[in-house]
Amino acid sequence: MKNKIVIAFLVLFLLFLAGIVTTLHIINKTTANLTALLLLHKVEVIRQDLVINVQTVQSNLYTIGTSFGKELDIIVDNVLTLRDRAQTCSDCHHETQVENEILHLQELTEQYKEALSYFITSTADAQRIKRLQTFAADIGDSIIAKSQWMAMTANDALRNKTTAAMQEVADSKKILTGTLVFAFFVGVFFSLYFIKSITEPVAELLSATRKIKSGKLQYRIEEKLRDEFGELAASFNEMAVSLQEQYTKLQQTERLAVVGELAAGMAHEIKNPMAGIKVSMEVLNQDSSLHAEDKEVLLRVINEIDRITAMMQGMLNYARPPKPKLIAMDVNQLLEATIKSASYSLRSPKYKAKDPEKQIEFITDLRPDLPQIVADPHQLQQIFLNLILNAVDAIYSISEHRGVITIQTSQSSDGSIQISIANTGKGIDSKSLEDIFKPFFTTKSQGTGLGLAISKRLVEQLNGTIAVANNPGDDGVTFTVSFPTGTA
Repeated sequence: MKNKIVIAFLVLFLLFLAGIVTTLHIINKTTANLTALLLLHKVEVIRQDLVINVQTVQSNLYTIGTSFGKELDIIVDNVLTLRDRAQTCSDCHHETQVENEILHLQELTEQYKEALSYFITSTADAQRIKRLQTFAADIGDSIIAKSQWMAMTANDALRNKTTAAMQEVADSKKILTGTLVFAFFVGVFFSLYFIKSITEPVAELLSATRKIKSGKLQYRIEEKLRDEFGELAASFNEMAVSLQEQYTKLQQTERLAVVGELAAGMAHEIKNPMAGIKVSMEVLNQDSSLHAEDKEVLLRVINEIDRITAMMQGMLNYARPPKPKLIAMDVNQLLEATIKSASYSLRSPKYKAKDPEKQIEFITDLRPDLPQIVADPHQLQQIFLNLILNAVDAIYSISEHRGVITIQTSQSSDGSIQISIANTGKGIDSKSLEDIFKPFFTTKSQGTGLGLAISKRLVEQLNGTIAVANNPGDDGVTFTVSFPTGTA
C-alpha cells in the first residue's frame, strides 16, 4: 500500500508538472504570437506613414512656386523625413521577397530625393524644370504604388497571422482544458481507488475485532487482503490463534485447580476407606467355602476399588505433580526394567479375565551407544509404563489373539534421545488424535482420561516432547517421546 500511495502521488505530481509545462508553453506561444502581431501592426503604421510622407512631398512638388506652396526648408524637411521613414523599414526582419521589395523602395526613395533636389535647385529654362518636376512626380507615384502594395501585402499577412494566432490560442485553451479535465478524473480515480482499498480492509478488520471481542475466538479473517492489510490480517489471525490457545490453557488451569481441590479433599476421605474395603474383600475372597461365582464378584469389586484408587491418585498427581529428582541415567536400562514390570502386570487377573488366550510379544531395538539424560527415574518409569500399558489395552481391544509392542531408542540429528513405543492394536481417529492428551479424554470404556495427560505433563516438566501418530495401514499407533541430552 505504501508503494502504491507513493506511485499515485508521483503520477499526480507528474500530471501537475505536465499541466504547468503545458500552461507555460501556451503562455510563451501566445506571447510570441502577440509580439508578432504587434510587430506587424508597427510595420503597417510605418508603411502608412511612408505613404503619407510621399503624398506630402508630392503635394509640395505640385504646389511649389504657387500661393499654396511651402517654403523650401519645409519641403527639404519633408524629404528628409521621407528618407528616414524608408530607412526604418529595413530595421525589421523580413522574408527574402519582402526584403528585396524594401530595398527597391529605398532605391526609389533615393532617386526621388535626388530628383527633387535637381528640381528645387535647377535654374534651367521652364521646359526643363517641367520635365524634372514630371520625372520626380513619376518616381513619387511609383513609391506610393509600391508602398500601397506593400501595405496591402502586410495587411493580408497581418490578417492571416491574427487568424492563425487566434486559432492557436483556441487550440491551446482546448489542450489546457483537456489536461485539467484529465488530471481531475485521474485524481478522482485514485481517490476512489484508495478509499476502497483502505475502507474495505479496515471494515473487515474492525468486524473481525468485534467478533473476537464478543468471544468468538475461533473466527479468522478468510478474505485475502492485499499489501500491508494482508500482513495485518495474518497477524490478526495469529493473535486470534494465540488468544484461543491461551483461553484453552486458562480453562485447563481452572480445571486443574478444581481437580486439585477435589483430589486433595477426596483423597483423604475416600482412599483410606477404600483400602479397608479392599482388604476386607481380599480376606473374603480367601474363604474356601465361597462359590466360584461369589469369588468372581469379589474380584470385580477389588478391581473396581483399584480403579477408583488409581483414578484418585491420578487426579492428585495431575493436579499436583511431584517435584522431579533429577539424576543422570541410562534410558535403555530404565526401559528394560519397565518392560519387565509391564510383563508382570499382564499376569494379573485384570488381563486374564479379559482374554486368557491373548499373547503379547515385546520387541526391543535399543541403541547401545546412547548418551545419558538427566531426569527423574520414577517419573520416567511412570511415563513409559503408562504408554506400554496403553499399548497393551489397545491390543486387548482387537479380536486377534496375538499382538506386538515394539520399543525403540535412537538419537536424532539434533542430539536428542527418542523413544518410540508402537503397538499393533486399534488405530485412533483424527479427531481423537487432537484431543488424546487432554485431561479426562479417553477412548476406553472404563478409562479415567488422566494417564496420557499426566504423561504429557511429566514429559514437558523434563523439557521433553511427546507425539502420537497412527501406523501405516491403521495398524495400531506409535508414541514418540524425545528428551534432550544433558540437563533436563
